Amino acid sequence: MNSSVSRTSDSAPSNRDRSKPIIVLVATPGRHLFEGIHDDRIDVITPGSGKPDPDLIVFSCGNDRHFKNVPTAAISERDRVRIAPGEIGLVFDATTEGVKHKPHTTTELHDTLRGLGASTKRVVYLTQDRQFEEDYRAYCASIGFDSPVAVLNHDYWVWCAFATYERDGEEVFQKRFELFRARLARRKRRFVSLNRTARPAKILFLLNLLRDGLWERGFVSFGGFKHPDERKGEQPRPTLEELSQSLPGFDDMIAELAPHLDDLDARGRVLLGMKQHQWKRLELWNAGLAVELAEYDRSWFSVATETEMRPRPSRITEKSVKPLANFHPMLVLGNPGSLALIRSYGFQTFGDVYDESYDDEPNPRKRFDLVYQQVVRLCRMEERDLASIEQRIADRLIFNARWGLTTFPSTFRAQRDVALVDEILRVTASPR
Repeated sequence: MNSSVSRTSDSAPSNRDRSKPIIVLVATPGRHLFEGIHDDRIDVITPGSGKPDPDLIVFSCGNDRHFKNVPTAAISERDRVRIAPGEIGLVFDATTEGVKHKPHTTTELHDTLRGLGASTKRVVYLTQDRQFEEDYRAYCASIGFDSPVAVLNHDYWVWCAFATYERDGEEVFQKRFELFRARLARRKRRFVSLNRTARPAKILFLLNLLRDGLWERGFVSFGGFKHPDERKGEQPRPTLEELSQSLPGFDDMIAELAPHLDDLDARGRVLLGMKQHQWKRLELWNAGLAVELAEYDRSWFSVATETEMRPRPSRITEKSVKPLANFHPMLVLGNPGSLALIRSYGFQTFGDVYDESYDDEPNPRKRFDLVYQQVVRLCRMEERDLASIEQRIADRLIFNARWGLTTFPSTFRAQRDVALVDEILRVTASPR
């Protein structure tokens, strides 16, 4: 969770009756963290449900980044009256996103709170971005605002990806373990590259593969580009200028790789798991999970291309941990500190066999180069050497899969969820 909210000397919420459940009213549409919270104290209600007065009101603002839904939220007049004196805590839940702090976001949030008549002292803003609080507080200081809201972190998609294994994780583990033990010493390809959305870092990774003749060394999932002729695709084909704006410092690489963009475009949609699982289309529920793919057993490692590559620690998503539930080591093209976050969730990484120093590199271009150099090295390595590496790390591969499938979804998550709820209550129920 890595929360950085300041705590007072009060160790518990003030005068709420602990024998009663914590009533959480979700007042706006959209995904929210309380969908999957593992805390027996929580009772999530919907507007007009006739349940007791809420202790917390949640505004889902992952997609509503400008808080436009808040003024029309389904809040009773009785509850609105209770907001001003702090009888209800407010939670602005942006945990489905990792959007960076922006001054206009702060202005809109503070204006929204004024519109509700709420004090910032009983408000929590939840996000995936670990840098948000520092940037937000610095901006508040710069404008002379001395009462910022509390900021907490929660990696929504990491939890969401593993929630499906709460009931059958042991069964899934045993099945995948048998497949792992049956893997051949010679395999069709070297790596798996999921994360099909055509985001800038993914595009540059694939263009590098095309330039170096390594595309066929991997099982590549790519959603293709969307075109005006309605050809199916995930995102419009970016211009070179758009790529440069998205990834500052990559101008020389983008210019060098530009001739291969047509080749990538011509490949269209290349999606893994469609035939194996008899899917007609790849939906969020099956693309975002650590889905069982035969390609894991026919390759040696994974390359996870995260949503963004920033110059400072931010977040991880399910993209970086999916390989671990499938007995695969991975390299991560993402933010600095990604491997450290993965380890904070109880997983083990592979610094003794891969150069993981890239995780400490703040410069996105240098970090990209450090990761890609290892991809090239591993792709050109003899299979007997890859088999030797896998043998060396087999215990960790087994540990990660067992942890991710059997312990992480329930026991570990429940501990983290209770701690997160405690922090929310500490902020919203007692003065800071």
